[in-house]
Amino acid sequence: MIFAIANQKGGVLKTTTTYNVSKALAEAGKCVLMVDLDSQASLTISTGHEPSEYQNTICDLLKKRPEKVEKCIYNIAENLDLIPSIIDLASLEMELMSRTARESVLSRALEEAAKYDFILIDCPPQLSILTLNALAAADAVIIPCKTDYLSYRGLEQLENTIDEVQDLVNPDLHIFGIVATLYEMVVKDHNEILDMLKEKYNVIGVTKKSALATKGIYDGKCVVERDPRSEIAKEYVKIANIIMKGCK
Repeated sequence: MIFAIANQKGGVLKTTTTYNVSKALAEAGKCVLMVDLDSQASLTISTGHEPSEYQNTICDLLKKRPEKVEKCIYNIAENLDLIPSIIDLASLEMELMSRTARESVLSRALEEAAKYDFILIDCPPQLSILTLNALAAADAVIIPCKTDYLSYRGLEQLENTIDEVQDLVNPDLHIFGIVATLYEMVVKDHNEILDMLKEKYNVIGVTKKSALATKGIYDGKCVVERDPRSEIAKEYVKIANIIMKGCK
């Protein structure tokens, strides 16, 4: 099953969510592929590698004469693989705009990655042609959303985009759930927004604001691996369990 981890707003922990949930799924014995679809290459860097280290990246998969998908996949841990990104993706994005069936380029490329139980696509922080490619390729969307009012209001725009993709390209696409992020229990507004999210959406996890979430970025270890007993790691494992249960 393919998940797009999407939100047009930045700073909502899309990359952190992608890496930790992927790691939790891998540790549960599932075969997982992460796809870094952001030209900032945050997911690639978070795994402890420089984008320039890789011979092939997501760019080679999306160009007019693409590499085979297996040449763009690298193993980073047991049961966990990565298609890395690089800054060149920003210029390739412009090229994609002139392509035929441009919103389906990624979907066609991932057809050859059928061996994976789960593919998680880390989307860029805008509703771009790259995000549209992720939505066209995905079975479902997981939306990390900060527990503040502007992030909550921004969900409507993303929902509209998902509806359009359903109508035009991918009728089976649906929102699997919301991950409420950077939650602060002592802040009244955060509690109100969390209640609103739970009332309107399927909230599959709540991750509190914590330095632990990104502490190990320099050594390539996510919190699920580095501090498995922490509250936030347990929450990501819970989200992974919900995904596995919901995809049986």
